[in-house]
Formats: sequence, structure tokens, C-alpha cells
Amino acid sequence: LGNERSSEVIFASIRVTAFVDFQEPTSSAVRSALDIDAQAGMPVSETFRTVVLVFLGTHIPATLMMDSQALLPPAIVPGFMKSLLRFHVDTNADPLMANPPTWFKSFILFELLFQLPFFFIGFKAFHERKNWIRIPGVVYGAHTATTLVPILAEILHSDSFPDEAARWKLFFIYLPYLIVPALMAYVLGVDDKPFGAKGGTNKLKLF
Repeated sequence: LGNERSSEVIFASIRVTAFVDFQEPTSSAVRSALDIDAQAGMPVSETFRTVVLVFLGTHIPATLMMDSQALLPPAIVPGFMKSLLRFHVDTNADPLMANPPTWFKSFILFELLFQLPFFFIGFKAFHERKNWIRIPGVVYGAHTATTLVPILAEILHSDSFPDEAARWKLFFIYLPYLIVPALMAYVLGVDDKPFGAKGGTNKLKLF
């Protein structure tokens, strides 16, 4: 009986050791796949940082040359900007930009007054890995992601599309403008120093 108990203890120890040995590389593999440096305390991965830089950098000309036309008088809009918008509307069957409703114009107004300045500020902060972007980034991300909910709902229920393929094409064109800001709000919100200790203070400092 004593030998049987000793064998049970040995086998139990082997199972625990094997479980721990299996779990550790698995956790490391998960962290590696997510590109998160847990040891350095940096929830903003290099992959996500690059995505945000591309997102913000391309959003600036899109806002200035296309989205702004929902509010600007046609007489002051340059011809090349009108051509860009016409190409987008014709190619992607976008009813919101073809004939912007009042509620959509209110979103564009906020985009020009609030989001556009953030594109420059956010690009600078993510490029230089500055922690002070944390609160402005959370506010921007939450605001922008929220505005995309009614926009995507309108696309899904609008009768203006020639077919379902056109509807889903436009839906997926707009979808990243919900996903990236929402992820930005989450990633910046989970840690008070999203770029680690080297990112400096999280107090807002533009210059």
C-alpha cells in the first residue's frame, strides 16, 4: 500500500510538472502572437502603432479633400476635389456622400472641428511614442467608433444600393473607421503608460 501511494505521488508530480511546462511556452506563444511586450509594460505593439500611423496619415487628406465637401459650398471646392468625390461615389455607390443627410453633416462637422486636429496630434504622439496621447486617444477612439454605428446601420438598411454586393463593399470600406478607433480607445485605456516608461509622462504636452 505504501508503494502504491508513493507511485501516486510521483505520477501526480509528473502531471503537475508537465502541465506547468506546457503552459509556459503556450503563454509565451500567445504573447508573441499578440505582439505584446508584457515585461516592458507596453500595450501598444509595433504592429498596432504602424496601423494607427497609416490610419491617421491617410485620414488627413481624406477629410480635407473629400469629407469636407459635405459642408463646403460647391463654388469654393476645387475641381480636382469634386472629381475625387465623384469617383468615390460612382465607384462605391456611397449614398451618404452623394446626398449627405443632416445627421451625417453633423458628424462631418465634428470630424473637421475635433477629429482633424487629433489626426496631426495623434500622428506626432504615436510616431514619437508619447504617453501623453493616452487620454486624447481614448476620447477620440470612443467618439469616432460611436459615430460609425449609425453610419454602418444606415448602409445596412439603405435602399439606395444597386445590389447587395455594392452595399457590403461600402460597409467594409467604412468598417475600419470603427475598428481602429475602438481598438485605439481600448489599447490606450488599459495602461497609464501605453508606450512604457520611455514614453515619458502621460500629461498632455504637444511641443
